Amino acid sequence: MSEKRQFFGTDGVRAIANRHPMTPEFVMRLAQASAVVLGGKTRGKPRAIVGRDTRASGEMLEAALAAGLNSAGVDVILVGQLPTPAVAMLSAQLGTDFGVIISASHNPFKDNGIKFVHGDGHKLDDKTEVAIEKLVLGRDDTPRPEGRGIGRITTLVDGAERYVRHAMASMAGVKLDGMRVALDNAHGAAAYTSALALEALGADVKVFHSEPDGFNINEACGCTHSEEIERIVRSSQAQAGIAHDGDADRIALCDEEAIALDGDELMAIAAESMLRKGTLKHNTLAVTIMSNYGLDDLVSRMGGRVIRTGVGDRYVLAEMRQRGLNFGGEQSGHIIFGDWATTGDGLIAGLQLLKIMKETGEPLSQLRKCLKKFPQSARNLRVRSKLPIEELLEAQKIIKETEKKLGEYGRVLLRYSGTEQIIRLLIEGRDVEYLEAQADKVASAILAQIG
Repeated sequence: MSEKRQFFGTDGVRAIANRHPMTPEFVMRLAQASAVVLGGKTRGKPRAIVGRDTRASGEMLEAALAAGLNSAGVDVILVGQLPTPAVAMLSAQLGTDFGVIISASHNPFKDNGIKFVHGDGHKLDDKTEVAIEKLVLGRDDTPRPEGRGIGRITTLVDGAERYVRHAMASMAGVKLDGMRVALDNAHGAAAYTSALALEALGADVKVFHSEPDGFNINEACGCTHSEEIERIVRSSQAQAGIAHDGDADRIALCDEEAIALDGDELMAIAAESMLRKGTLKHNTLAVTIMSNYGLDDLVSRMGGRVIRTGVGDRYVLAEMRQRGLNFGGEQSGHIIFGDWATTGDGLIAGLQLLKIMKETGEPLSQLRKCLKKFPQSARNLRVRSKLPIEELLEAQKIIKETEKKLGEYGRVLLRYSGTEQIIRLLIEGRDVEYLEAQADKVASAILAQIG
């Protein structure tokens, strides 16, 4: 069992910008600690790459982060506004010791966050995050070089173009000529890169929500607002729609009938294609506990198998690396094509799905039919405290009764959000009416105790 982390959540450190722990002072200390843990393996000066999304507060935090890294003897390469997967890719391409992304992903503009990747572009494990936290919270100062030992700052001006070339290479020569694509950039980090790649591949791109002003990121747009990608597909008469989140490590796709697909449907389409081609390593798909059991049914029928991890794309990635897998993801839209990306990558995932459309000649509305989902009932409940789940006694009693009734044809999941005062309940099975009734009972018990 790993030690409990105080600041790091599901995906880095995240909070309201300029409020602890997302203050310049804390971020500077975090940077100094990360330099010791992540930059200590290099002869000479370590190097780190730093990118950010389009939030106004990103400029302030970038300055604090760079100052903290420099003061610990790390040379910093600033790449400006770039998607999270682009920073991870550039970290590996440039041979840096580690990378840092300033972003709160799909959260509102007032939030911001810091997440790290190793020099190879992979996210940190819990043990490494705990090591950084111990230094942040410790009384001793981190090393402070002087003179020539102080880090310097340089700027990479062609980071976006390098990333776009990399993403296009994943298409293996397949073009998108004649395909109309509606693109929702969430006023975020993909504002330049995704349209550039799609247009270079020959697509007719209709771009929406791509005028970031520092305050409009994710505002009524992006992959967490499926109704918006459905609207713009309808209005532009596109054959497909792509929506990103603020840092473009996630994706939502929409078919030509203006009906959005979730991550499970995207993984089903890709896994089926890869199994048919023989390109899915070990015939295994890695997903989280949140994914629908319809995926297991599909993949097993084709001779493959599904393995499950905790919630968070870094846990999927860790399992993929350990088992030598090349495909996995989350229902939320973090889709990882491991041959081309070390994180969830909204652009590469979008391109791979469009490639399957081109190769098969089938529209998304047809391709998505490969997944027969088990019915689910979900509740996101705002709570005043995060009491340990095992102490929610009445709810646990109802859950045990439900699990006994569902048997092997269903499941119950209950977990707290890593970033919000929310508990998430999901019940999956075959009888919709029963699922809804039990979800209401569990929700009522939870709210009576901590609502």
